[in-house]
Amino acid sequence: MNKADARAYGLQARKSLSEAQRQEYDRLLLKQMKQLAEHASMIGCYVSMKDEADTHAFLNWCFAEGKKIAVPRVADGTLAFHRICSLSELHHGAFGVLEPDADTERVQTDAIDVMFVPLSAFDSQYHRTGYGKGYYDSVLTASMKKIGLAYPEQKTEERIETEPHDITLDTVLIPL
Repeated sequence: MNKADARAYGLQARKSLSEAQRQEYDRLLLKQMKQLAEHASMIGCYVSMKDEADTHAFLNWCFAEGKKIAVPRVADGTLAFHRICSLSELHHGAFGVLEPDADTERVQTDAIDVMFVPLSAFDSQYHRTGYGKGYYDSVLTASMKKIGLAYPEQKTEERIETEPHDITLDTVLIPL
């Protein structure tokens, strides 16, 4: 399946979920995220928007547990990760996404142990599509555990076509 078709499929599948179904899925994902992040020194995580798998509850749990969290901001055609200690440190930035100020502590991606990655669609081999800008592919490294967050409806039965710059995830969490 080409990436444009996969992206459209996944976004439509996500959009079609009821609010009640999304909340149940997010509750189940939160439990899994906590387990995977329990022993991580530095956690990278997107700040969810619209109908993405929710990360706000997870981020608040991390703050309460004293976990080190880095979230992205768009900078020079890629992502820069910055450490935050509260969601109140975020403001609307590129594409309407909540992001930290540029002057907050920068975290190098090779210092991130676990990275929670947004996606629009994924396949059984953990290939993913995002929104088509390639931002996450540009920062994911071999040293970090790369974990996509999704709802089961976003999985395609067909393999998603990849290009040399596309980074395959280590796994995709779906609600269990």
